[in-house]
Amino acid sequence: MVLTGYNTDIEFGGVTYHVQTEDKGRENPVIETMVYAKGEILFSRKTPYDELVAGGADSKAVASLMDRQHRTLVETIRRGRLELLIQKKHPPDATDETAISRDQEPESIEDERQNAKSLDEVILEYLQAQKEQAHLVLRSQGPDEFVYGQVTGIRIVAANSLNQAPVPGVEISVLFKSTEQPRRLVLAEGVTDDQGLFEAHASIPPFNGGTSAVVVTGQSPLGQSEIKHLVHR
Repeated sequence: MVLTGYNTDIEFGGVTYHVQTEDKGRENPVIETMVYAKGEILFSRKTPYDELVAGGADSKAVASLMDRQHRTLVETIRRGRLELLIQKKHPPDATDETAISRDQEPESIEDERQNAKSLDEVILEYLQAQKEQAHLVLRSQGPDEFVYGQVTGIRIVAANSLNQAPVPGVEISVLFKSTEQPRRLVLAEGVTDDQGLFEAHASIPPFNGGTSAVVVTGQSPLGQSEIKHLVHR
């Protein structure tokens, strides 16, 4: 099974960057994130997850890894750290297949070791910053499964990550995404109420032969948050 990927456009310094994260599937267990600007690939990160497959991990574990990697690169751009990664040299090896299109191979093994740390350092900085700064959190109180061809109730609660207070006025968009359908189908839209609650009913399209997901996105001054549910038959 190949999980539906993430696509995010983010602007920094007058440049619009497109961040795309894809799952290559269990036959090629790799999560790849690429950063584009003006049609050029500026940075790519590949994370193998063959150990998860060998350990019998389910799709939620892979989706969590994909989500974390995508959010990290988006936050890297938002914080103006992308150039730091681009200036570093990231040669692919057995444990880290990160590659930067404009870089050359390192001149020494020591260079390779030093450069391999750069993205991990950014991740650690990001995680630490997330603990210290409030951000938007979405929680689903609806069904755990979405089924093709059925009408499903959607109940989303938006909260502040630090004090768990409800966040009103969050712009919520519920999209249906499929590998067999190039256009995203809007299932529901609206804003959270004074209790940080958004409720709606959505008609899930019938099975079309691809892999599909219902993606709930929230946008507020605290930032953006996203929940993804795979659709089942």
